[in-house]
Amino acid sequence: MQVFVKDIMQTEVTTVSCTSTVEQSETIMLNTYRPCVPVIDDQGDCVGVLSHSDILRIRNDKKDVSRTYVQEIMSRNVIAVGPRSSVDNTMQLMLDNGIHHILVLQDKKVCGIVSVTDIIQIDKARTYNPFADPEPHATTH
Repeated sequence: MQVFVKDIMQTEVTTVSCTSTVEQSETIMLNTYRPCVPVIDDQGDCVGVLSHSDILRIRNDKKDVSRTYVQEIMSRNVIAVGPRSSVDNTMQLMLDNGIHHILVLQDKKVCGIVSVTDIIQIDKARTYNPFADPEPHATTH
């Protein structure tokens, strides 16, 4: 059975503006428990991605996060899929690019996000056999 991204994507997506400061965006990310967020422009189009790694990099360089704007440090190479992409193709794209989250875009607008955890849950559900013998549990000595 083919599963599509639209069937598993998280639709509540936190975004930040490309004109926000890194400090403002970092606060939003921490308060919403987001490891990465899509960056949008004034028209609501996705123009990049901001991750905790991007923020750590500029903090390590001792830059002032209250005076640095998201558009200066965001990743502009947005790796994304459409809602009708298959989960298998999405998983391969994530593996090929070494990413843990992938944006779901439709007409340059963010409509969802998929994480590695979402993919693993679907993959596990597809391979689950309720009639299989249970795996033995590891014991400690």
